[in-house]
Amino acid sequence: MTAVRDCADRLRRLSAQGRRAAAEGDAEIDWDTPIEPPIWMPRRGVVTAISQLYYGELAAIEMCERLLPQLGDPAAENFVRSQIADEKRHVAYYGRYLRRVGDIGTIEEGVAMAYDGALAWRGSYHGAIAAFHVVLEGEGLRLQSLYSRWFPCPLFRRMNALIARDEGRHVAFGKIYLREKLRALPFEERLEILTWLRSLWFDCADAIRGDMPGAVSRLVGRSWAEEKWRRQHRTLVDIGLIAEDERAIVNRL
Repeated sequence: MTAVRDCADRLRRLSAQGRRAAAEGDAEIDWDTPIEPPIWMPRRGVVTAISQLYYGELAAIEMCERLLPQLGDPAAENFVRSQIADEKRHVAYYGRYLRRVGDIGTIEEGVAMAYDGALAWRGSYHGAIAAFHVVLEGEGLRLQSLYSRWFPCPLFRRMNALIARDEGRHVAFGKIYLREKLRALPFEERLEILTWLRSLWFDCADAIRGDMPGAVSRLVGRSWAEEKWRRQHRTLVDIGLIAEDERAIVNRL
């Protein structure tokens, strides 16, 4: 019971942080700041890149709304409600910025596959949390970190920093919640989640490489996806998707 109370307390603290961020967020962005796109990238490229983050926020809203009725845990439900508010705020931020740069771009095939594939999961809701909160939002955080270096625009960097702060809280929720809940799932169910996530990861990686120019696609080969998957796999093991004494079984599959 102590572990359960600790999990609930940590989720309540995250929810409180989310409410404070929602109350303060709009005041922390000066939308009169001039747009400064990078000189090395045409505006069309900037729109395409940032639009993929915009579509990720829309997918996260849909996932959270589906997730709410399945949780049956007041602390988790309160957090997910605060996350929905976060994601809606992010959609508004990205949309407002993109319209100043040009307009909202179309979704790339690999990105669409990632979010559509995650939303198509019909197994235990733990799989949806692992997909969105741990894998996709974790990867999104790394991408936001890259964008903060690639795009010098002060307005984008301020907006991006606030969004990344929220996304870090969402990833923390996924890890805290799953560390507590996964232990109750049978090994077969946890293995099904891992197998599905791995398949989704490599299918999307192939599609993303297909979106790249030929020369870049050849440089970013299968080893690129495998290296990134190893990092994701370590995270999933760390949160309890696969227990220490089950690793040998998984490695033989």
